[in-house]
Amino acid sequence: MFQSLPTEYTSKRLLLRRYRPEDAPAYFRMLRENRVHLHEFMPAILVNVQNADDVRAVIEWQIAEWQRGELFIMGLWEKSSGEYVGEVYLANADWDVPCIEVGYFTVQQQGGKGYASEACREACRIAFERLGVRRVELQCAADNEKSARVAQRCGFTLEGRLRERSHKKEGASVDRLWFGLLKGEWEDSLTK
Repeated sequence: MFQSLPTEYTSKRLLLRRYRPEDAPAYFRMLRENRVHLHEFMPAILVNVQNADDVRAVIEWQIAEWQRGELFIMGLWEKSSGEYVGEVYLANADWDVPCIEVGYFTVQQQGGKGYASEACREACRIAFERLGVRRVELQCAADNEKSARVAQRCGFTLEGRLRERSHKKEGASVDRLWFGLLKGEWEDSLTK
């Protein structure tokens, strides 16, 4: 099923595309330029990359995860300029429910332009229409107000606040906000 899943999608302003090995040099530059901006959210697999070859290995791992239905990571490019603006992913699937989690980031210079909301909406469409889930989840640190606003703009319902559920990389405890979007709610939002 997952091998036949398209690896490229478009929204109004964005091209969403699974990374390719040839994206490694540009992705490595993005990581260097946004290390401080993305520090708190960067997964362990990317923290220690030293060069484009390291990134290429990560991309090859991501492709294998996609084919197994474990992780669907897509870069975001502005359609009109071709400029890289961020990333969106679907992960942590529970195929018994079925549900999946959505996450995203924008590079620092592209924040505040609505790209995260647009990418999140398109990822939800992929999850509901292509992957057949009943529910999409989104979680963020309680102090990540921008991400919480994206969740609300995209129609998610705040379902809970897990007190001291995680911690910052520097060690301070932080609450996590847990949002959910059901397929019926998403379908209703399309008619509004």
